[in-house]
Amino acid sequence: MCEYHLGTGDMFKTDGGLGIIVDKKNGNFYYRVVAHADPATGFDVSAASRIPTAKFYECLNDGIVKDVYLLPDKKYRRKRNRT
Repeated sequence: MCEYHLGTGDMFKTDGGLGIIVDKKNGNFYYRVVAHADPATGFDVSAASRIPTAKFYECLNDGIVKDVYLLPDKKYRRKRNRT
């Protein structure tokens, strides 16, 4: 579980590969796949995808998102409210 809010530049890891959050607006995370777990899949890595923020945090709690890498030089970062 990630105890901080995620933002632009943070990375996450799933079974499918590594993604980076490129934008956060209207209740969605927009992300790009940086590296695929299986390079033979042939997906377009330049296209941005989106996922609702609530769904992303749900996937994080369920273990679908394996790991989160926070941007180290972010000036301010707020902790998430765990309710």
